[in-house]
Amino acid sequence: MPAFSKSQNGVQLNLDGIVPPMVTPFTPGTEEIDFDLLAAEARFIASQGAKSICVTGSTGEGHGLTADEIHDITRTVVDAVGDGIHVIGGVIADTTHETILKGLAAKKGGASSLQITPPHYLWAPDADGLVQHFQRVGRAVELPLLIYNVVPWVDIDVHAMSRIIDEAPWVLGVKQSGGDMHKVADMMAALHDRVPITTGIDDLLYPTFTLGVDGAVSCLCAVFPALTQELFDAVRAGDHDTAKAIHDRLLPVWRTIEGNNMTAKAKYAISLLGRDVGVSRSPILAPSEDQKNAIRQALTDARFI
Repeated sequence: MPAFSKSQNGVQLNLDGIVPPMVTPFTPGTEEIDFDLLAAEARFIASQGAKSICVTGSTGEGHGLTADEIHDITRTVVDAVGDGIHVIGGVIADTTHETILKGLAAKKGGASSLQITPPHYLWAPDADGLVQHFQRVGRAVELPLLIYNVVPWVDIDVHAMSRIIDEAPWVLGVKQSGGDMHKVADMMAALHDRVPITTGIDDLLYPTFTLGVDGAVSCLCAVFPALTQELFDAVRAGDHDTAKAIHDRLLPVWRTIEGNNMTAKAKYAISLLGRDVGVSRSPILAPSEDQKNAIRQALTDARFI
């Protein structure tokens, strides 16, 4: 892991390599969490060599989970993977108060750090509001915070992010998502000496890895944990022929998964790979037959099935 200048209470955030953001399995009909399937998927991801796992993020449908559910999901995954694998708790919330409640639930469940979106409904906070938000969350939960910069209308620019890192002690990393490769470059240039930067841009894993990001937390990493780690390792080793070949296999599959019902399509792709991960919660719809056919064809063409 590169040396970063920022720490809190002697702690730094290790985002090196692939951090699969787990899907959350729900039971058809009741849409209750299937904890047996959750534990099984956590064990599978651990078996693929993951050093860290993220739960209850976007891929895990964290926007629709209660604090109690976040606690129970986190505890289930922590217990399933055992010691040696860090579990990052995802929090997607619209107020500082709610963020703290859900963050404390994840901490009680065993999370070693938190991935947090900025508050985003309906009015975007300014830089002052964001600074105090992350200050208050950090003081309350006392865990390393990874800012998940994904919300289009609360798109934290590099200047505001730099201020947050300077003034909110527990902010120890940035995940740049939202499809903005330019912002990844800006964050790397301005912030990477202080904190790790990870990518959440599924179709641009390869080029963001070449920029030197510390790793990735993105949906494809949950579907293909071992192969995305192989892609990361190839770039780090300077083997761009291998990296480009992996990118070329993954991109058509991602094009069939992305979109409004991404989590449901990702779960269908995972099921075709032989892992049962349940369904998504309403109003996220199951894939249509056309979508299923496209996913199946892409996986077949890429020799995954």
